[in-house]
Amino acid sequence: MKQRILIQSGGFSRSASRRTMGFLLVEAMVSMSVLMVGVLGVFALMSQSIKLTRTINDQYVATYLAAEGVEVVKNILDSNALTDPGAWNAGGFDAAACYELDYATDDLGSALSASCSGSGATSLLFDGSVYGYAGGTASGFSRTVQITPIMDGAQIGVRVRSTVRWAGREQSFALEDTFYAWH
Repeated sequence: MKQRILIQSGGFSRSASRRTMGFLLVEAMVSMSVLMVGVLGVFALMSQSIKLTRTINDQYVATYLAAEGVEVVKNILDSNALTDPGAWNAGGFDAAACYELDYATDDLGSALSASCSGSGATSLLFDGSVYGYAGGTASGFSRTVQITPIMDGAQIGVRVRSTVRWAGREQSFALEDTFYAWH
């Protein structure tokens, strides 16, 4: 039987020291790889989070702009009814048409006519606080409000559909409401 002699140096044998040096290098490379995968994962998650935040913000703005379109029509109808209860639908509400309305529109006669498909719609301008057509920078959002009379022998109401498009007209949000003659 052969006897093996190990030279002790600082509590470790020389042969054990050479073996562990190779493992130490491999362990360092593996731990660096794991660390890099983790860091890259965090960066990918942050990038995706920023993209989704932008998408959600655009959807909120579109929702509010669509609601504003319906509200503008409601205000015009209410104003007509207060002026003359029998003429609640005066000024264009008796025919199907599409318009570009903003918060400053007080009658359909002052509204811009639009294509009901939304093609060629004017971009809403944003001045830092409100969206409209009077001033500001192009927002990338456009709004088309479609008005359709509801008939039952005579006109009994109006169906209003406000559609907002954005992101190169690839995305849209529509909100619809119905208003009846309440006089």
